[in-house]
Amino acid sequence: MNRTQIFGVLALAALPFVSPAIADDKLDIGIITFSTSDVDTNQMIDTMTKQAESKGWTVATLNANGDPSQAIAGIKQLVTKKVDAIIVTVFDSTGLAAGLAAAKEANIPVLSAGGGMAPGIALSASTGAAPPLMDLLLKNINNAGTVLDLSYHPGIPCRERADTFDAAVAANPGLKATTHEITIPGAAESSQAATSAWLAATAGDKGPFAIFNCYDDNAMGAIAALKQNGRTDVQVYSFNATAPAVQAVKDGTMTATLGVDLTSAGKMLIDQIPDVIAAGAAWEPKSFVPGYDLVTKDNVDQFMKDNPQ
Repeated sequence: MNRTQIFGVLALAALPFVSPAIADDKLDIGIITFSTSDVDTNQMIDTMTKQAESKGWTVATLNANGDPSQAIAGIKQLVTKKVDAIIVTVFDSTGLAAGLAAAKEANIPVLSAGGGMAPGIALSASTGAAPPLMDLLLKNINNAGTVLDLSYHPGIPCRERADTFDAAVAANPGLKATTHEITIPGAAESSQAATSAWLAATAGDKGPFAIFNCYDDNAMGAIAALKQNGRTDVQVYSFNATAPAVQAVKDGTMTATLGVDLTSAGKMLIDQIPDVIAAGAAWEPKSFVPGYDLVTKDNVDQFMKDNPQ
């Protein structure tokens, strides 16, 4: 277990134990997924669903298609169904006020997987983890070069990563930076188009070149554009350590991907629901940071061995 994993475990361990009486109840929970096209979010939802079903709970999942207004509508729909708790993935919690207010009025706790804290959020798993990957990028290009940031600000993890990117640009005048907002659904396609346009616009620039991606799905679009344009001199950095991205690191088409331990984060969110319900108004809102792994060519073989799935 590395230091970052230990940090995540300690953060999770600091949360209160589940009340046995409530844990034995058959709960109905609702999950608002950011987008069914988001591979990493889907993996987390699968984990949460299996964990809940292992307790005998029922799970209803609604797809918000990357649209905050649909997420709010989904929360209200779950409130109408009188679920016992709601989990929202990725969406900025501060932008869900109308839905959170409806849940609060119905005394239904809302937990967030990656959306940050806001009034009405009982527990949040923080999944941005941007600094380690940004530090590696800066080290590899010696703090100077031409860099593209493919971001998506409506998602809190992506916004946290974009904020880290912007801070790095401000602190390093040798960086020539371009930021492009991808679209969801269609992250890979919009990233491929944006990367091709960026390659054309910076054809005469002096390297090194790098692309900082919000997450692996859109990074695969960037890699497709690089292959299409015959470019092998562009470093690619991304988040989530999905199977295609880890394979890309092994193949050499991606420089690094950072994977947050969403499995443990998802299980912790589910396991805490009984305590949140039991505490009611006495529950103190809190957040925790899962551990992470930074996958590069130096450890990709070991990572694949340790994570065969």
